[in-house]
Amino acid sequence: MLRLWRSLTAFALALASGAAMAEDGPTVLPLEPFRKSVAVRAEVAGRERLFMFDTGGAVSFISPELARELACEKGGRVVGFRMTGDKLEAPRCDDVALSIAGHDFPIPLAGVYQTGELAAAGVTVDGLLALDVFAGRIVTLDFAGGRLVVETPASAAARVAGATELPARLARELGGRGVVAYLDVPSSQGTLEFELDSGNGGTLLIAKPYAAGFGFDPDEGPRMGSIPIGAGIVAEGLVIPADITLDGNLGMPFLKDYVVTLDLIQGRVWLQRNPVAPPPGMGTAPTVPKD
Repeated sequence: MLRLWRSLTAFALALASGAAMAEDGPTVLPLEPFRKSVAVRAEVAGRERLFMFDTGGAVSFISPELARELACEKGGRVVGFRMTGDKLEAPRCDDVALSIAGHDFPIPLAGVYQTGELAAAGVTVDGLLALDVFAGRIVTLDFAGGRLVVETPASAAARVAGATELPARLARELGGRGVVAYLDVPSSQGTLEFELDSGNGGTLLIAKPYAAGFGFDPDEGPRMGSIPIGAGIVAEGLVIPADITLDGNLGMPFLKDYVVTLDLIQGRVWLQRNPVAPPPGMGTAPTVPKD
């Protein structure tokens, strides 16, 4: 009976999500190449802004300049930890009104953080959007094709019909406000959780304690290689055994090659090979210094 109730509840949430976005079909939101990853054009306070899109960000952030313009800081804060273990503490703004392509996606809680370091030459970045703005929905990420699709129940079913579902889970970080998706990756040391992270533009990361199990010397440093993810799916790119708190992190070298459907209601993930070639530079490895 409990299982039936959960299924009915999830189905109702999915219906509500689809109805809220579009009665007749899925909602397609444009993504654009930015550095080695992607960005989103969004409207805030009557002006178009540029936000990086970071599936590993947990919660969204806005720049201090935008926070001042909105006069939205009320003394609250957001506290979390980067995957390196460094503590991040920042002011926060609640319920930031934001729209993408004419559709409302309010940021429930926006950290306020200097985003200048994210900018490209001559380009201002007004913030960083994470999966929290799509919580409770089913979304498909087509990075190579330059689009994010907010699915209806019917479009989601059609989308995943030919895709491969991998064991996955959602992490609700930062007091339950953040949303991050992980894939369960089999290894000789047990099942590991690898984060899907579009904010990682050029690498694949493995925590040093698990590197040897995938054929990498934890003390050797970065090298080109591959990581078997499961069901015949392999991540290929520059692999770095790293001092991180995560088991692993799959950045754009992996994500650019797949159309990824995320059920942000039940924590399910489907992958299918992307037939579209990614834009030049997307997911390219950084230059590794030679000894």
